[in-house]
Amino acid sequence: MYDISEELLTGTPSDSPLASLSDQERVQINVRRIPLPWLGPHVLYVEEYAYDEPFERRRRVLLSIEPPEAGGTLRVRQFTRKPGASNLATLSAEDVESVPGCDIFLARDGSQFRGGTRGRKCLEQGGDETRWIDYRVVIGDGLFWYRRRTLTLAHDELVEEIAGFPHVDLEEARLFSCGISWAPQKSKDKDKVKTREQRQQLESVDLHDRGGRARFRTPDGRELQLELHGRDWPLSTGRESLVLILSGAQASSDPIASSWTSLDAARVGIDIGWLAIDCAPVVSENGEQRS
Repeated sequence: MYDISEELLTGTPSDSPLASLSDQERVQINVRRIPLPWLGPHVLYVEEYAYDEPFERRRRVLLSIEPPEAGGTLRVRQFTRKPGASNLATLSAEDVESVPGCDIFLARDGSQFRGGTRGRKCLEQGGDETRWIDYRVVIGDGLFWYRRRTLTLAHDELVEEIAGFPHVDLEEARLFSCGISWAPQKSKDKDKVKTREQRQQLESVDLHDRGGRARFRTPDGRELQLELHGRDWPLSTGRESLVLILSGAQASSDPIASSWTSLDAARVGIDIGWLAIDCAPVVSENGEQRS
């Protein structure tokens, strides 16, 4: 059983029900193994509903975990019941359907599994246009984090992006203020010491350590995004860290750089020469407010 917060990162009321719910919704996801030999040796039944509203189901799906591929990657096939299908106890192969392009591929990473869909094959119809789904997930013992992006098939335009992560009480979160300095283009190829002297201070951004995000633009027009994670980050108990991630603001951007330190650290930062970021709590551990 997972207690999840879903946050709308990108979207409009016409595209996402979350847009009318203050951009966040608390969701309960229940997963249990069931015996369905005709579907496979390892089958899970998953149901989702608004937190504490078990009769308001919004999604029910069967997951069949297939034997590892070469290299150890697991393939998870998703099945839904056809309209009018019988209940689980009498379900048969004729009662379910699957979209192969929406299979999830998971690779082991230590004690966790990471992966998602592949390519642009997981399709859905949104109004008059066809869209494709990019789904990413991290799962492990007591861990569950995912990101679901919906993009137009014609132009790869981002329509909606939702992040799901373990629910946390933001009253326990720490607010960080991040100073940002940037080096002009002509200084980017020089040594870091000289670059630091030539950096231009940009406007600072604030974000919390429970998956907070903030976007900013450099003077040369690059749109970038910062993410800060603490206990919401999918790591095993006892390995929690304060993680700062820098990436492009575009949906398809890979991380540019990341940094991590102990969860109770006084600050965390990134320095990649042409850009430096230094984040510190607005209120210190002793209750003093940072100026």
